[in-house]
Amino acid sequence: MSGEEACAFCQRENVPGMHQHHVVPKCKKGKETVPTCGSCGSFIHATWSHNELRDGYDAVEKIVADERFQKYLKWLMKQQPTAKFRSERRNGRAEGRYR
Repeated sequence: MSGEEACAFCQRENVPGMHQHHVVPKCKKGKETVPTCGSCGSFIHATWSHNELRDGYDAVEKIVADERFQKYLKWLMKQQPTAKFRSERRNGRAEGRYR
């Protein structure tokens, strides 16, 4: 084993932007953190609002099981392991920091 933490969402190691990510946003009283790559963190926040993460996607397993994340993960696994991607906010997700 390499000793590096793998992203809790995509299981990739040695990827750019690895950080501890609050599963439920800190502003919504989330305390649990998991290692997350920048690409997965960007996709999660572009796809779900803070309220949606708190109310329905409050565990790694729930996010990973979602059809949208599965489609993203299938695409991500075809990319270079060291590449970092930023996702744009999806249509229909309200603008604003804490929505």
